[in-house]
Amino acid sequence: MKIYTPKDFPLPFETAITIGSFDGIHLGHKNLFKETVALSAELGVTPLLVSFDPHPRTVLFPEANFKLLTTFEEKLNLLSQLNIENIAIIPFSVNISQLTPDLFVQEYLVDQLRAKGVVIGFNFRFGRKREGDPGFLKTLGEKFGFVVRIVNPVMVDHTPVSSTLIRQTIEKGDIEKANRFLGHYYFLIGKVVKGQGIGKGLGFPTANIEVPKNKLLPPPGVYAVWVYYQNQKFKGAMNIGFRPTFDQKQLAIEVHILDFNQELYGKQIKVEFVKRVRAEKKFHSVEELKTQITQDCRLIEKCLT
Repeated sequence: MKIYTPKDFPLPFETAITIGSFDGIHLGHKNLFKETVALSAELGVTPLLVSFDPHPRTVLFPEANFKLLTTFEEKLNLLSQLNIENIAIIPFSVNISQLTPDLFVQEYLVDQLRAKGVVIGFNFRFGRKREGDPGFLKTLGEKFGFVVRIVNPVMVDHTPVSSTLIRQTIEKGDIEKANRFLGHYYFLIGKVVKGQGIGKGLGFPTANIEVPKNKLLPPPGVYAVWVYYQNQKFKGAMNIGFRPTFDQKQLAIEVHILDFNQELYGKQIKVEFVKRVRAEKKFHSVEELKTQITQDCRLIEKCLT
């Protein structure tokens, strides 16, 4: 996978591009990628995925505390799995947001990215105040000499897939539905850090994960997860919550990896969410909690078989 940044612009080859934030890399995005490859073959040019970093909403509305489905690192991880060969990253800024649609197209799509084809979704908006729409982009394509292909939404459960919909679904804890919209398991990548040793004291040692503050987390509860470490895949019971039985105030993101006894401090792991097993609950005693964790692990073992 080759990543191009402004230091590489203008690109030394002509392209067919798809452009967007691509938060989550869901089924709709994957369809855009497929159409871009097809159009590039028709035109005899290089397919190119164009994205922004940071996410435009974090720049334009910093007070909104916008949470990402995929951090930049997670996005690159997923794109590499999808065999996306060429990516261009445009650093997003307030200045870029103030470019009129025609100036944005000329300066970036035409001059810098050398686009001969552009693949967009039906609801694509671009330029200052999102004034540009697919119809206007087609007009600009005729002016600057590039083809525009507009792609219809992907439907799942009679619903058009979107990052907003997936975000809402995850916030409700419906991981299985979110995974259907994504076309892959929702996941996080984080570093294992020192915890308080509560899980170990219960007989269920956990890896406490440090996650970027702008990462969207599912609601507190216990989840069946797959854990990836050094190219190996393990079953895991993940807990997100405040450990109410122990009157903790700080959010804990921790995973008990089944049949695993390696040291993970300082290591990076990937966790895929498969299913929410139960909501967070305060137990009357430590023994009651231990009994519940045992039941959780048995259920998760079955879920992940």
